[in-house]
This record gives sequence, structure tokens and C-alpha cells, in this order.
Amino acid sequence: MSEEAQQAPQIAEGTRSPEVSKEVAPKSQDQPIEPNVGELIAESKKYRARSQKDREKIAELEKSIEASRQKQLEEQQEWQTLAEERANKISELQPIVEQAQKHEADMRQKLLSDFEESDRDMFGDLPLDKLQAVHDKIINTTVRVNVANNPAVPVNELNAEYKDISDKDRQTHWQNIVAGYQKRTAS
Repeated sequence: MSEEAQQAPQIAEGTRSPEVSKEVAPKSQDQPIEPNVGELIAESKKYRARSQKDREKIAELEKSIEASRQKQLEEQQEWQTLAEERANKISELQPIVEQAQKHEADMRQKLLSDFEESDRDMFGDLPLDKLQAVHDKIINTTVRVNVANNPAVPVNELNAEYKDISDKDRQTHWQNIVAGYQKRTAS
């Protein structure tokens, strides 16, 4: 039989030549994929920056659309509609403002309660951020321990002969004694 006749039955039977099966097998299954982490981080930062810019543009566009709508209403003399919208916005924001004012008053009272009576009158009219700074400097002062600039002396160093050391000191400093002995024998 000719070679073509021999290959035809193989194909008809559903067998493939070894060369074809090598091409079909994906190479990615044999080798793990290790992405370059630096490139992925840089790409992520790029997308994040682009997203932030887009958000800023959207916010600007929304503001300009609202401003142009209000201007159009003013030109059409729709004062009633504008007044209603602003009244709704004020009623939405009023509880938030009241809560913030209450929180500021509570914080101010708490800070002023740490001061003496005479200092309360003096610092009572300061803005909250300045009052907080003064409070931190005056009330929350920590005692600083002066540290000498000379080199430190090793702790628990024994300068006596080993035979003259008491049993209690020998037990306390046994690690240092063994370390010193090992240094001498190594030299």
C-alpha cells in the first residue's frame, strides 16, 4: 500500500499523528503564569488616576448642568420653583447642621472642662481647632525623661573574679559568665 492509503485509514479511525497532538496541547497548562507585579501595580494606578479624573469631570459637569438649569429658570422667571427647590435642600441639610453644632458644643465643653475656671474664660472663645491645640499642649503634656549622651554601660556586668562571686550573683549572671568564657576560649 502507498503511504497515502495508510494515512487515510488512520484519519478515518480518529487517530492523530503525534505532531498534531503536540500543537493542540496548550503550553500554559505545563508552566505557571507569573505576571509582573510591578506592571500590574502601575496599570492599576493608571486606571485609578483616570477614574478619579473622570469623577471630577462628572462632578463639574453636574454642577454646570444644575447652574445652567437654575439660570434658565431665573430667565423664565420661575421663582416659585427655585424657591421650593432651595427650601427642600435647606430642610434636608438642617438636621445635619444641627447635629454638627451639637457635636462641636459637646467637644468644646469637654475640652474646657479639663481647664481651670480662670482658663475657661480665657480660652472659651477660641475656635475649636485652636482650643484643641491649646488643650493638647497644656493638659496632655508628657513628662520627658532626660537621656544622657554617653555610651551605655552593659547591664549586669560583673567585674569581679568568678571565684569571688556569691552564689546568688553567679546564678543571676550565669548567661553572661558562660558567654564571657566562650569568648576567651574562642580567641
